Amino acid sequence: MSTNADKKARVLGGPGGQRRRFPAISVLGGAAALVGILLAGILMAGNRDTPGRAAQGESYRLAPRRYDPGVSTGQTEIVPEFRDGKIYVDLPTVEEKGMVWFKIPDQPVRLPNGSSFDYLPVTVFVAPSGRVVAAVSFCEPCSGTSFHIRGDRLVCNVCGTQWRLEDLKGVSGGCLLFPPDQVNYRVDGGRLILDEQELRSWKPRI
Repeated sequence: MSTNADKKARVLGGPGGQRRRFPAISVLGGAAALVGILLAGILMAGNRDTPGRAAQGESYRLAPRRYDPGVSTGQTEIVPEFRDGKIYVDLPTVEEKGMVWFKIPDQPVRLPNGSSFDYLPVTVFVAPSGRVVAAVSFCEPCSGTSFHIRGDRLVCNVCGTQWRLEDLKGVSGGCLLFPPDQVNYRVDGGRLILDEQELRSWKPRI
């Protein structure tokens, strides 16, 4: 026969009330896990490139893409907008073409090997990861101003030197230390924005 003490214990969930404490512990544990997940999400979001918010010195990312190793992707020449000391490049065009090229006119450049230009060449391309790269389009030792993409490589059209497209680290050729010189940019309203004065101040690396 059950005693009053036994009935009370059953109502309270067992000896010492353990069954009643267990749900409380579970709720606290679940809340802690939820907070942990939220904090992890916030930290991950802070480390991710945010479309439309790329700031100076950061990288903007489009969708990852694959370049066919058997197909050469050249630079498509464009005419950007020059306004109020800034250069505006249409980002959808960059995404469509993969790599674009343009001149900053009336900008004399003389390379150490004696080659001279009356403009500064600039290129913008999309790396396989989707990272958008803006750079001065020079390979100074050979005076190359144009490049093409083949697979995951960027190739100089003059000397044939190859660099990894993703980080411009040299792979083969004679000008390994002179890939296109990356420059800062920001992205706003679907346009990549370069500082014109910064580019006009560019100097050869040799």
